[in-house]
Amino acid sequence: MYPTWRWYGPNDPITIDEVKATGAQGAVTALHHVKNGEVWSRPAIQQRKKELDGLPWSVVESVPVHEGIKQNMTEAPSLLENYKACIRNLAAEGINTICYNFMPVLDWTRTRLTVPVTGGTTVALYGLDLAAFDLFIFKREGAEKDYPADLLARAQEHWETLTKADKEEITDNMLKGLPGAEESFTLESFRKVVAPYRQISRSVFKDNLRRFLEAVVPVAEEEGVNLTIHPDDPPWPVVGLPRIVSTHADLAELLGMVDATANGLCLCTGSLGARGDNDLPAMAKAFADRIHFLHFRNVTKGPHASFAESGHLIGDVDMAAVMRPLLERNIPYRPDHGFTLLDDRKRRTNPGYSLYGRMKGLAELEGLRTGLSAVS
Repeated sequence: MYPTWRWYGPNDPITIDEVKATGAQGAVTALHHVKNGEVWSRPAIQQRKKELDGLPWSVVESVPVHEGIKQNMTEAPSLLENYKACIRNLAAEGINTICYNFMPVLDWTRTRLTVPVTGGTTVALYGLDLAAFDLFIFKREGAEKDYPADLLARAQEHWETLTKADKEEITDNMLKGLPGAEESFTLESFRKVVAPYRQISRSVFKDNLRRFLEAVVPVAEEEGVNLTIHPDDPPWPVVGLPRIVSTHADLAELLGMVDATANGLCLCTGSLGARGDNDLPAMAKAFADRIHFLHFRNVTKGPHASFAESGHLIGDVDMAAVMRPLLERNIPYRPDHGFTLLDDRKRRTNPGYSLYGRMKGLAELEGLRTGLSAVS
């Protein structure tokens, strides 16, 4: 296990020199300027490697899976060929770990980005905010059927307390795209892209994931590449969109779809840890040989499917118990998200991707790893 750092390329407010100063031993990056579904060319990959200035490119996060594949549209076969070409080109440049997700339309989702906590600010999602958005801003048809009666009543009460600024903030955070998100939307365009999923059941969506894996995993095996799927964030349906990578059972089913080492997992302790019935240490033990990438962050869970991100070693996830069964594996990990600390308050940083907050998390995680290694 070794530490890495997510870097968004030359436009990242954090420079590559600063990344190298954190002690990270590898970079996690992607070609964010390439349109979804297009082939990543070898020259473009080579250019990003030059921009890393000697820091190894440990993990690609992410090669996005196009909506045409997720919905099994008529263009899916050609999009799958492009995805295979990306795998081959990355492998030819010595990059052998690719992270991706299969979340429909939205990537990681938060309703508030600057919720105060002791010692800094954090990223948070509140269930009542999300329900209020779904019911009263997005006004999704049939949304009220997806919430229990007590939550509907609480969401109505919560909605009535929100100011105009609150509503604008929630809408902006839901639609405008966070770091790593593939697109941003207006309310009208969001309604259009979500509409097809009214006809796609959870089981059909799983079949579409199976088709994707059956197509690309054999290529990854041939090229010596490990694919790692990032779990749903948050690990439950959002505005009616299906989520199928949220639980222990989901992960086991996914790995069984194509039983090959190249079909692997990114274990994100924050995403999976937001769900009360997920046992993260048990997942780490059960899937240890198929975990090829780690996101370490922590959360404190609240009522009504809500959570707040917390310090890397402070929260509901027992980080030591998660890390212990994975210590001996040569897995890249990264400190995921971080508080806004010290000079981070004075500089522009991407939400969740501060310099000093993540560096503090990396130091804490490296201390934990070192201590566990010494007594194992």
